[in-house]
Formats: sequence, structure tokens, C-alpha cells
Amino acid sequence: MYARLFFIFVAVIAMQYTIKYDPSAQIKFRGDNEKLFYNHNPEVMLSGPAETGKTFACCWKAHILACHYPGCQGAIVRQEYSSMHGTVLTTFNKVISGAPVVPFGGEHVEKYIYANDSVIWIGGMDKPDKVLSGERDFIYVNQAEQLKLNGWELMTTRCTGRAAVIPHPQIYGDCNPGPRNHWILDRAFAGALTLLKSFHRDNPMLFDDAGNITAQGKRTMAVLDHLTGVRLKRLRDGIWSTAEGAVYDMFDAFLGGPHVCERDAKEMVRWYLACDEGYTDPAVILLVGEDSDGRWHVFDEFYETGKLQQDVVAFAKSWADDYHVELVAVDNSAAGLIADMINNNIPAVGGKGRVLDNIGAIQNRLKVQGDGRARLTVDPKCVNTINEFESFSWKQGQDMPEHENSHTPSALWYLHNVLNENTNQIFI
Repeated sequence: MYARLFFIFVAVIAMQYTIKYDPSAQIKFRGDNEKLFYNHNPEVMLSGPAETGKTFACCWKAHILACHYPGCQGAIVRQEYSSMHGTVLTTFNKVISGAPVVPFGGEHVEKYIYANDSVIWIGGMDKPDKVLSGERDFIYVNQAEQLKLNGWELMTTRCTGRAAVIPHPQIYGDCNPGPRNHWILDRAFAGALTLLKSFHRDNPMLFDDAGNITAQGKRTMAVLDHLTGVRLKRLRDGIWSTAEGAVYDMFDAFLGGPHVCERDAKEMVRWYLACDEGYTDPAVILLVGEDSDGRWHVFDEFYETGKLQQDVVAFAKSWADDYHVELVAVDNSAAGLIADMINNNIPAVGGKGRVLDNIGAIQNRLKVQGDGRARLTVDPKCVNTINEFESFSWKQGQDMPEHENSHTPSALWYLHNVLNENTNQIFI
């Protein structure tokens, strides 16, 4: 059974606007994606790996609530407002296509106004004033695993029933699995939050009604199958997982936390590239900015397997020229790569150092200092760097790390080593 009841509701109450239920169409909801529509508990979370249709279901629920309850006040929220337009709002705009809904705010939408006087506010927890300035009948939180607990709890205080339009006020969200100690699991275990589970078979784009994988499903699953580390467990298998014996166990992958954030390139006074040679293993180039206080920020990443050295050098050259890079740090054993870079006027320098010393140096940069900031941060689009910081682990019973998931940390080791050993020569 699909959520056809809701489609009938919309057809009845939304004046000339109708949504026709078509069993042959892709607008179908299976499993807990469907159960989300009928769940009226105060806090609900739809959890699952990537590409299971979670966001699609959550956007439809927001749209249907706004249609079915004239004059209601809802909200769609994410950790950072700037990340909404290429993600959840793209899906929501497809859902409301053809509906009597007017976006307000121009290019940066602030709210959607419905013909029946319902309003859905749009906002991020980085700028929550407008979206959380009043009582809401419902709040949908996209990518809720990126939020801190205090952000979620703040939203529960804005969804208590005082709005009195919807008889069952609710804060609900979708999330990919995170670490095993995540507040979402703690809240579900305590009974405060209902945790629903979404699977790839629930997405009609990936699996047909008979359970057979579609052509799109084969392409999607092939991509997910090639993930590594905790990202494979979380985004492919839907497992809440933390790397055992993580080298950088202090690394906080929450967006907006001490380590994963966006920074303004104008704050940087120097630019570096940090490189790790690879072909079967990924070749890595990290674009690293340094601010006036010596903090590093990884702005972008090149992380590719099967790339010829000439292609890697060409990519490094483009970044080196665009950002006026002062130093390119490379493993000193990669003599051919260093020579090729130098021949292309790239300021490449070899570095190595002792593994444990390098690990300790990056651990020190990840420590949150007295000013509340770490000395190493990563842009949220650098998904491979974030994955490896979470997944890079010690060999069992040894003071030596595993090789797997070491590529971006190694690149940063070389940068630390080169700067530590060659500061005078580089910047005189």
C-alpha cells in the first residue's frame, strides 16, 4: 500500500490543484518512507543510507501538511542555509511543481506561501532567527545527522502545539547514519524520538515493485559499492558506525562543528598544496589555505584513482597558478612526481618525517584551543578527506596505523614536515 490517502486529501482541499495517484508512476512510498506519513509522534527521524528516497518522502510530507491544513506554519531546516539550494530545496521544488505555491525571497528563498495561506519557512541553524522566530506546526530537518543536539532541542521548543493549526505538531527529519554515539541514537533509545529505517529497496527509482533492481539502481549501487571505511558502512549499508581504534578519534565530522565548516578564502594569507602519490591507490591533492593565525583550512580536494602522472601534475598546476601557491608538499620518495612538477614550474618540495611524529602534529592541530577553534578544518565538500579522518585506524595491538584510508592524512603529514623542516628556506 502506498500513501494514496494523502494524495486524495490534497485533491479535495487544494482548490483546482490536484495530485492524481497513479500506480504506474514513480511517486510511491514503501516501507518506513510510507510510515513517515502516518506517524504523528512529536519527534520522528527517517534514517537510512544514501539514495533511499528519504528526502523525497520528507518533502512530500511537508507539502501535503501545508495543503491539508490551511494557514499552518511549517519550516524546512538544515544545518547551514547556504547548502539548502543545491540539495533539499531542489527536491522540494520538484515536489511542488504546478502547485499554487509562491516562493518569497528571490534567489535565496526565505519561505513558500501557499494559496490556502499556509507558509513553509526556509532556514539554517547558522541563521535561525527568521525560521524559528515563532511557533511552527511542523519542522522538517534535512540531513539531521549534521546537527548538534542543542540545535534539535531548540527546534522542539518551537513545535509544541501553541500554533494550534495541526492537531499533531511534529519535528521530523531525515538522516544518514553517523557514529554510534550520535545523539539521534541516544534520543531514540531514551524513547524521546521515533527512529524509522529506510532502505534502497524503498526507492522505486532503484528497485521495481517486484524487488528487481533497475538500470538506475545498478548505476547507483555501483557508486555506493566503491565507498570505503565508515562511509561504506553508513552510506551503502546504513550502519551507524565508528572506526575502531581511530587515529584521529578527536575529529568531529558534524557540519558546523570545530573541524568541518566553510571559511572565506579572503581570510587566507598563504596557499599550499598537499599531495600523496597514487595510481591504484588514489592520487591526492589538497588545496590548503593558511590564515594569519597559522590555522589551516582544506578548501578542496582532488582524490582520484587510475590517473596518469601527467594528469595529476596538470591539475596541480591549475590550482598552483590560480591560488598563487607558495609550496607544494609531496612524499619525498615520489622523486619522479616532484621532478615533473618542478619542470612545470610548480614549487614542489619533498617531505616525510616519522609517522608517529606526523600523526601527533595533526592531532595537535585538531585540538580545540582556548579560542574555541581548531588549527585544522575541512570544507564539507571534501568528503574523502572527512571520510579518511574518521576511518584512519591503528593496526590492532600496534603503534602503527593501517595503510587503508591514509591518503589525505599522509598528504597533510608531508605539508607539516616540509613547513617544519624548511620554514627559513621557503619564506625568506
